[in-house]
Amino acid sequence: MWKLIIADDERLIVKGLKKLIDWEAFGVEIVGEAYNGEQLKKSIEYLEPDIVLTDIRIPYITGLEVLRWNNERKGKARFIFVSGYQEFSYVQEALKDGAVDYLLKPVGAKELEEAVKKAIKILEAQTVVDIFKPEPDEFRKLFEDINNGRNFENEDLYQVFQEQNIDVRGCFYVGICAGIRPDEAARMDEQSFGEFNLTRFSVFNRLGEAFGDKNIGFVVKKDKDALHIMGVFPKSVRKVFIDKYVDPIIQQVENDCSVGLCVGIGTVAAQPSDMLQSYKEAIIAFGLYHFEETRITDFANIHRDYNVSFEDYKADVDQAFRSIIVKDETALEKVDMVMDDIEALHYANWNAVVMRTMHFTGDLGSMLNQYHLLDVDFYDMQDELQAKVEQQHTMAALKKCIHEHYRDLIDRIYIKGRSQEKVLIEDVKKYIRDHYNEDLSIKELASVACVSQNYFSAMFKKETGQNYKAYLTSIRMEEALRLLQETDYKTYEIGEKVGYNNVRRFVDAFKQIYSVSPMEYKKGLKK
Repeated sequence: MWKLIIADDERLIVKGLKKLIDWEAFGVEIVGEAYNGEQLKKSIEYLEPDIVLTDIRIPYITGLEVLRWNNERKGKARFIFVSGYQEFSYVQEALKDGAVDYLLKPVGAKELEEAVKKAIKILEAQTVVDIFKPEPDEFRKLFEDINNGRNFENEDLYQVFQEQNIDVRGCFYVGICAGIRPDEAARMDEQSFGEFNLTRFSVFNRLGEAFGDKNIGFVVKKDKDALHIMGVFPKSVRKVFIDKYVDPIIQQVENDCSVGLCVGIGTVAAQPSDMLQSYKEAIIAFGLYHFEETRITDFANIHRDYNVSFEDYKADVDQAFRSIIVKDETALEKVDMVMDDIEALHYANWNAVVMRTMHFTGDLGSMLNQYHLLDVDFYDMQDELQAKVEQQHTMAALKKCIHEHYRDLIDRIYIKGRSQEKVLIEDVKKYIRDHYNEDLSIKELASVACVSQNYFSAMFKKETGQNYKAYLTSIRMEEALRLLQETDYKTYEIGEKVGYNNVRRFVDAFKQIYSVSPMEYKKGLKK
């Protein structure tokens, strides 16, 4: 069994990660937990884990610092980072220091499983190396690292590289990840899976041949989405290699195959030992087509400010919901703002964007359904929306899809008539009429309305023109009048029946409304 330690400063996240996938199915045993960097270091020293799954920003010592410490001590553990902090500087540092993968919260089971598989393959390859102590050259090691030790791929690709006889003297290296644009790929796949595969095969072959024929690159990996190439260019063209070599090749293949491509470029590597880093950066840059919709994305030119937190996101979701139920003119703008938050939170991680979007629409739809605002079946609506979301492959298209969905939904809600606040207040008023003789608190009434106490107070005043205490008192006094008119109960008995344990408070409240005491009112009736 491979030994695993999970580290995060939030215990609920640690608990969730422990249950997210079937660890035993991967031959992994969770041997420890840590909630800060100091605990993690001590756990690593004592337990000697094979895999460490940790957040980057844990207290006292960051996850990156623990990784570097582990590297210095030549520890065997492979690190997988899970974090809500998605700045590229963190991604770059983590990968450069040897992290297996970098996953953004909220982590999906499939993402985590892939990262664990990758870590295990690296560990298995390490075990073989430790036993036989081979001394592969740097290019052979590159293929081994990239393909997770799969020998048949390593050797086939390495043989192709040798046959190309590329002269690497006086050159620099750069990772290049190229493939059919995600939106076009999805459309072609839906139309004809067979034709799509033929087109993809043709694109990959032509790209590999173009770089090989010019002796400026060699293929290091192929997968279903992209061809991964390690470019080898003369140092003299360092500033213009994209315009001089990469762009013309891409244009030619696009024309030959009648298909749109996108390309991710990693940062320049001066020596073979840095190529793996550039390769990983190219993959990230390739995925940015979902957000930037540019043909060629250079990782070195990506600079973003991250000023949106999960707290901001949650506050904006709440604002969007409230804006809808009170018929605010800006309700649709509030929905758009949430989508902007999702883009900022999960930039460069398309799967996380899709997952977060589905969480947002599901939560918002559930609240609207709870307040009886939907005129369609909630589950059918969500299934239909999920299908639409999965059909989008760029951030712009996804935002448009969500905007149009809520534009139509809000129109239907408003056409339906009364806002849900009126419905909620009617429910509360009925509850007060049924329970006026009890000691009703604002907490209890807000719970009936399923809103916060502060929001309930404002909502009740807006819809009724008085606060809930005044309304409760009026209901109690109406019942007190009836009892005075129809029964011979004593004053204190009537007070108790309408919810007052203190007769003085009852008398004062009665006089404030009717300007006479209950006894004076009773005498007036007799006259």
